[in-house]
Amino acid sequence: MVAAPPDSGSPELVERFLALQPRIERVLDAGLPTELRQDLGSVTARQLEALGHVAGGGQTMRQFAQAVGISGAAATALADRMVSQGLVERHQDPHDRRTVWLMPTARALAMLAGYQAWRRQTMSAVLQRLDRGQVTALLDLLGALTDQDPPGEELTGAGGATAREDPVADRVGAVRSAPGTDRPR
Repeated sequence: MVAAPPDSGSPELVERFLALQPRIERVLDAGLPTELRQDLGSVTARQLEALGHVAGGGQTMRQFAQAVGISGAAATALADRMVSQGLVERHQDPHDRRTVWLMPTARALAMLAGYQAWRRQTMSAVLQRLDRGQVTALLDLLGALTDQDPPGEELTGAGGATAREDPVADRVGAVRSAPGTDRPR
């Protein structure tokens, strides 16, 4: 007779997880350095995430909406705010006037690079508390919880390293590669 699998959603395990959650958040929530906080100004976490998607050379508005996981109308509103903050610029596609590209500004790329460097440094310090096997197990578990990467797709960071090559890479700055697209300059 085969034993029944343990109930991973049992009340005891849920309570244990909920008790650990605030402590985990405190460990991961290192304060932003003053200079970086000033550089970011009023840029929100959602805008940083969205900026990470266009950082790899730009995206069409349709690609942008899909990457960020919002409707076309919501993507337009988000892009409007990012344009007004000087984070992205809109460009007409030279081959199809109906297509609008969002391109990151140099200021936005520099700001994003500083933020990503800080995140990597902070996460590296946190993960130093664990051995390699524990880090691998943690990443596998977090991946299972979030089911973030569809099979066959890889996230590529600003340095060209895939998230699978650099498991400490910040997902906020990860961008999906879009091979075969004509990106305006």
